[in-house]
Amino acid sequence: MIATVLWERQLHQRGGASGFVVGPDCVVLHERRTRLVCLERADGAVRWDVPLGSWPRGLVLAGDRVLVLPQAPDLLSCIDLRTGASLWSAPTPRWTGNLAVHSGTVVTGGWRGYTPMTGLDLADGGVRWTTPSAVTSVRTLAWGGGVLTGSGQEAVLLDPVDGSDLARWRLPGPLAGPDAKAFVPVGAERVVAVCEGSSLVTLGIGEDEPARLGSYDPFGAVGHVHGAVWMLRSGRGLLAVDPADGTALWSVEADRKMVTDPLPYVDALLVGDANGGLRKVGPDGRTVEGCSLPGRRLDALAAAGDGGLFFAAKGTFGCFALAP
Repeated sequence: MIATVLWERQLHQRGGASGFVVGPDCVVLHERRTRLVCLERADGAVRWDVPLGSWPRGLVLAGDRVLVLPQAPDLLSCIDLRTGASLWSAPTPRWTGNLAVHSGTVVTGGWRGYTPMTGLDLADGGVRWTTPSAVTSVRTLAWGGGVLTGSGQEAVLLDPVDGSDLARWRLPGPLAGPDAKAFVPVGAERVVAVCEGSSLVTLGIGEDEPARLGSYDPFGAVGHVHGAVWMLRSGRGLLAVDPADGTALWSVEADRKMVTDPLPYVDALLVGDANGGLRKVGPDGRTVEGCSLPGRRLDALAAAGDGGLFFAAKGTFGCFALAP
């Protein structure tokens, strides 16, 4: 397996998974500490380049719009994905974090308990609803006909239109911390929730009680890939868990720090490490073959639905392809 870099762009700052988002024909990323740029996926050419602010706490695509929530200034911006024109902006309380879009509503707030949660109209930024006071929320997720959030031993599915509860579940333990991935969708009506101590439960639409899957050595969820929930191990490596019954399916060991989510790649997975190594992992967890992106300290990998592959590394972002 050989990795070929198709195009690359210098960021003049460290890369990271929260600093970019891949669209159908473009990539939007934060760079030079205060800029947001849109690059053509085909060749990395700049579509637009606009001032923004410091590193984003949230960056989400919503159709032909991109929503971005920088650390500073305290402003949520909605930008036209085609032209880079500002469609609207809305002031936010200091320390606003978390960002999700569902059913024409942009939901922000609740990060680390600093601010209320607020729903804004995607069309013009008008406030649809806000909680009476600051709340503590794990990373929010658009799922199941609403916005999934929660704190402590409760998970809540909010109606994006008015902020009311669509569903509420009592959990056996506190949800994973505010910056961890606490929810992993495994279908349109089921999600795996990660509680402290790496215990997993499943939540289902129309089900009042969560189903416990078990506890594992890994300390955080990565994602749902090829039918398994992947967990990052507390040492180095990954563990795959069957979301139906909690069975540990296989594990991937690593002698270097893994910094990237496993990506679906043909009938296998693509796993990266901090030193630029790439491994193709089969459905049984065994490494089929490997290669590297020489001279690049990887921070994140991403894949588009049509098979496009991208990397964020120290000071650079690019598109690459793999060949036998």
